[in-house]
Amino acid sequence: MGLIVPVYVFIVDILLFLAIGYAFIFMVRRMGRYDDDLNTLVRYSVLFLGIAEVGRIFDLIDDFCCPEPARYIEFLSYFISIMGVVYTVVYYISLVETRYIPTPPRGSRDSPFGAHVVFSKNRLLDVIELLKNADFPVLAVTRSPGIYRGFDNVSTIWVTQVAGGVNPTALHVLHDVILRFVRDNPGSAVLIDCVEYLLLYNDFRTVFKFLTSLKDHVVLQHGSGLVIFVDDLVLSEQEKALLLKEFEPL
Repeated sequence: MGLIVPVYVFIVDILLFLAIGYAFIFMVRRMGRYDDDLNTLVRYSVLFLGIAEVGRIFDLIDDFCCPEPARYIEFLSYFISIMGVVYTVVYYISLVETRYIPTPPRGSRDSPFGAHVVFSKNRLLDVIELLKNADFPVLAVTRSPGIYRGFDNVSTIWVTQVAGGVNPTALHVLHDVILRFVRDNPGSAVLIDCVEYLLLYNDFRTVFKFLTSLKDHVVLQHGSGLVIFVDDLVLSEQEKALLLKEFEPL
């Protein structure tokens, strides 16, 4: 059985088959790794890439024989996969906008807490005392989750290089976990008491961008509170001034 198409067409068909197959396997291996929104995106990608790969198989078949029936299946699979790719791209952009581009709140949605910075770790114990009588959910991003043990309203994220916590270099992971918490818990507050530790593994500019992005999402978009603790001895005067432009001293 010989080719009924030019050799260069067959080579192109093979390359497209391998490229789509690689993308399909790549997405299959990522199924179930992420949160619900990203997992939905992965499932859509697997479905439509799988349909596109079926089309590539029939395209290879009609290089050798049966061009007419194979082309009907090719056309159907391509139509479905192209429509699916369009839908998936729109879904992805909408997801990025929801997660990373804060939408200014409509009407009166000011946070009762606001965004604050505390330049003394000694004040942390005072804040922890106040949490004993708090009637709102709190998320503590911390190096020492044990100090929050026993508080029914406090959840913790352990920032560590040890398995079971969040790596201090994975600021995007911290960002996503915090945003998921404030979305699920309206009127909540977020405490970050390990800014110095984050600065050990990231430069100030990166940490500052992380904190200001959190402020925009947590306080302005979701109406929750954000309090960060940092020893001013680890900051330069310029760095301290930048933080004071974004956060009220507490």
